[in-house]
Amino acid sequence: MPMARLVEENTMKRTAIALSLALSALSVSAASAAVITSEGVEGPYYHSEYSAAADGREFLVEVRGVPFAGMSQEAFDQALMAVLMSARPSQPAAQFTTRPVSGNVDPAYRLVLVFGPARNLAFETQCRGVDKARFEPVATGDVKVSATFCRKDDLMSRAIARTSATNIDDPAFRQMFVELFPVLFPLRNPLQDGDNNRRSHRRR
Repeated sequence: MPMARLVEENTMKRTAIALSLALSALSVSAASAAVITSEGVEGPYYHSEYSAAADGREFLVEVRGVPFAGMSQEAFDQALMAVLMSARPSQPAAQFTTRPVSGNVDPAYRLVLVFGPARNLAFETQCRGVDKARFEPVATGDVKVSATFCRKDDLMSRAIARTSATNIDDPAFRQMFVELFPVLFPLRNPLQDGDNNRRSHRRR
């Protein structure tokens, strides 16, 4: 076989392999990306307020609903806390828990997560009475969560996230929260003037 043809065939093979790998990586990336909608913050939201309540402290999480078959609410909640801890930014270093065991927690603040929420579930309901939350069926392999950051009964921020995940160890499930945290706890509030970080006190 002429050398020029051999070089051409090898080049074509390398190009085909590279294209296949690129398409595979794109497919994995697309599959693991979450879809986030209805996101936003309320006027009273300040990131510094969340940071003061969460950094180095236990932070209460209320969970309703289980997106994966075969798991009890208790087992899911426990596994979910580990996912949240691994997915959150390094700062503030919130210690997410459904059952605070120390006095180092501010009960005025909490993260509320409702899995499989009804389409007409109001975000305010999650802050004021999560036990009144309504649910609707979600197809197997699909995960939908309505997330709210609450200060007592007041809604501070909210978002709805969706992804495809087969179980709680699915990387796509963790990735959903990696993408959700900066949306739910943004550094700045577009409804406020100036630098949010200058607010160091918390309103009750």
